[in-house]
Amino acid sequence: MSALIHLARGPLLYLAFAVLVLGALRQWGLTIAEVARAYQAAGDQRIPWRWMFKKSLGWIVPVNALRGSRIIFTLASAAFHAGMLMVPLFLAGHVAIAEKGLGLSWPVLPGGAADALTVVALAGLLILLLYRLIDGAARFMSGAQDYFLLLLCICAFLSGYFVAHPGRNPLPMDLAYLFHLLSAELILVMIPFSKLCHALLFSTTRVAWELGWHFVPGGGEKVRAALGKAGEPV
Repeated sequence: MSALIHLARGPLLYLAFAVLVLGALRQWGLTIAEVARAYQAAGDQRIPWRWMFKKSLGWIVPVNALRGSRIIFTLASAAFHAGMLMVPLFLAGHVAIAEKGLGLSWPVLPGGAADALTVVALAGLLILLLYRLIDGAARFMSGAQDYFLLLLCICAFLSGYFVAHPGRNPLPMDLAYLFHLLSAELILVMIPFSKLCHALLFSTTRVAWELGWHFVPGGGEKVRAALGKAGEPV
């Protein structure tokens, strides 16, 4: 077991980060090139950049989505994303690893805040999993990758919580630690090649959507008028 942990903490960890960085650079390069090509080909190049920036911020804090039948789904998704962003980056143990390996450090979350975010993220993940299993439309739209990614994230957060709280850990410590390392590394590897890639391409998605309205000069305004939203960004 110790040999597997040494492998996961060393070569596999460096490999996971290398795949993440190289994959992210590839995705950003391809996306920027395609967006630039689409912009050059667009018949109407008047793009509402300020509006798109505001709209993107609105998706980060989805207040407008807190209505209708998807409120629970929206809250669960926001909880998971908050934990997924904050805990891996600002957990004291993770920052200590970065400082030891790269000589870099940054502020860390208090222990209580990290625990709370972990529990909130786990609750959000479980709700998202149940939503995909119970809701007919969500179940129809879900594929094997969706369920696998949810279970993988649950494994990473739950095993990490057990490692941080040995007294609540029902597994042997070495096994929980190995589960945490391998699941986290698999997430890093899959980010550039799965639906998790939206974490990398979030800033360019809104630009690509808007460019779709601009291939024909004046086409976007004609569609807006047909929808009764003349003069408004769609």
